[in-house]
Amino acid sequence: MEMNTEVQFKVLLANPATRVSLDANYERFFIKAGSRWPWTFVKRKDQKNTACVFPHFLAYTASILQDRGHHVEVIDGVALDLDDAEFLQKTEEINPGIVVIETATHSITYDLKLCDEIKNRLPKTKIVLTGAHVTTFAEDILRKNIAVDFCVMGEYEFVVAMIVDTLSKGDNIDKSVNGLAYRSGEKLIVSKQKSFITDINTLPGPAFDLFPCNSSPNIKIYGDGVCTYFPAITLHASRGCPFRCDFCMWNTVMYGNGKYRTFHFMRVVDEMENAVNKYQIKEVWFDDDDFCINKKHVLDICTEIKRRQLNIKWSVMGDAMAIDEEMMKEMASAGCYFIKFGVESGSKQILKNIEKPLSPEKATEVAQWGRKYNVFTHATFTFGLSGETHDTMRETLSLAKKIKFDTAQMSIATPFPGTRFYDKLMQAGHLKQVDWDQFDGTNTCTVERPKLPAMEVEKFRKKAIRSIVIKKAQDPIWWLRYLRRNYILYKNYGLSKVLEPISAFFRL
Repeated sequence: MEMNTEVQFKVLLANPATRVSLDANYERFFIKAGSRWPWTFVKRKDQKNTACVFPHFLAYTASILQDRGHHVEVIDGVALDLDDAEFLQKTEEINPGIVVIETATHSITYDLKLCDEIKNRLPKTKIVLTGAHVTTFAEDILRKNIAVDFCVMGEYEFVVAMIVDTLSKGDNIDKSVNGLAYRSGEKLIVSKQKSFITDINTLPGPAFDLFPCNSSPNIKIYGDGVCTYFPAITLHASRGCPFRCDFCMWNTVMYGNGKYRTFHFMRVVDEMENAVNKYQIKEVWFDDDDFCINKKHVLDICTEIKRRQLNIKWSVMGDAMAIDEEMMKEMASAGCYFIKFGVESGSKQILKNIEKPLSPEKATEVAQWGRKYNVFTHATFTFGLSGETHDTMRETLSLAKKIKFDTAQMSIATPFPGTRFYDKLMQAGHLKQVDWDQFDGTNTCTVERPKLPAMEVEKFRKKAIRSIVIKKAQDPIWWLRYLRRNYILYKNYGLSKVLEPISAFFRL
């Protein structure tokens, strides 16, 4: 009689919250899995976190594991607003054979401490780390942190499934798998190549029904600051980007500058329709690296939405470089209500330095098309990029005042490890000696240039935000659009959602 040697593992997919106390009332809260640009914000300790970014990579992994018959548990501590003690208690109760954590640069120190604690309480549990920081420093993390058993470099979904399959059967790990780093006795086995999914259509749909945890799934708690209607859901139509901006972490590190790939347009609209029918979703947010790259793909999605007469609003992360007026018009006619696009700099020299093939004039056009076709526009600008000076920052602010966007995001360029931006600054000796938790892309500049001190970049960002608000307040058309959207936000989310950006402005 043949014996079945397979061991049934419980697999815990986790996004632990990182909360750093600032004083008796306030804490710094970290946004991690699901965000291509890790960041932090300050909130009251007694205030529930509302910045719930959906962790898609973990959700795809959950679906693959379920399809293969494994028992999957989920703890999204960020969405649940858990502290370490609560997370560890839940983990102990589950008693998983494997814990998979997607970490990030700004939270890596805290997550590694958490791994130590998990291992102390559950010594037989295998710990797998994933994410961009792990992709860059896999060997170093394994060498210095005995609690970590595996690191997965790049797109990790299928590699994690392979680890679980192998351990559950009691087999040896395949050393030839791309993207895998692990400890074999006293030896470290580190793949020379990242994991890359050539055809993303082989991924099953995300396991929405497991999040934020198995015992109380609620997809409606997730969203993004750009979403106007409630409830909203995040989907993907593609992965990657053909452009090669030197600061872009996700495309450079996780995808290794790999080929831009799309989900089939029918699958994309199927997922939209399912979201409407199953969860009564009112808005879909496509948080792609760049939704607008392939014009035919975009137009096919628009045509199919209209053919099915889907009554749903949707919004996208796009790029001014790829959008033309026909695309904007068709997207609007199919229900697109909001587009977020990167401008980054008003200096042509800085755009050349970062290898972003955008002209400032094109960014201005995109915002004009948004007004023409009633699409709300959100432009992103970044200070402290490669070659930045006081003059080039002023050029960026000048351009920002000219563009007729509805809202904007002013960030500080963060040299995430693995990017060319990071490498250039390391070689020039311009990186400040700071802890990893300062790499958050929001308030802290980690670059100390001889003629542009980090503190001056931080001050200029605050100055730019104030200056833009004053400029917008002088535009009657902007006020009409602003009030119209905020009325919808008020009806869907309440007054607190409307007041969030206002309170953030006064905290500058």
